[in-house]
Amino acid sequence: MERSITIRVAGYMFSLTAASPEHEEVLRKAAGIVNEKIERLQEKNFTGKGTEELLMLAALTISTGYVMQTRKIERMEREIEGLHKEIEGYLDNIDKYSR
Repeated sequence: MERSITIRVAGYMFSLTAASPEHEEVLRKAAGIVNEKIERLQEKNFTGKGTEELLMLAALTISTGYVMQTRKIERMEREIEGLHKEIEGYLDNIDKYSR
């Protein structure tokens, strides 16, 4: 159930279409994160910067966090894969020795 929504980011209004209530929630949360990041940047003596510069800094900061989390997830997936192989090896040994 698509729905038109309006979101404010850095003082700009955007009309978007949310594909579902969950998608709307994600869009609103993402806009909130960007707005919070811009507010924090302004508090850190970036007050002389223009909106575009603040948006770029916010995007860079948020994207950096995204990349770091993606790498962490990839490492965890490799660990899980290794653990699965280790468990399979143990189970194979149990099966061999129980016969």
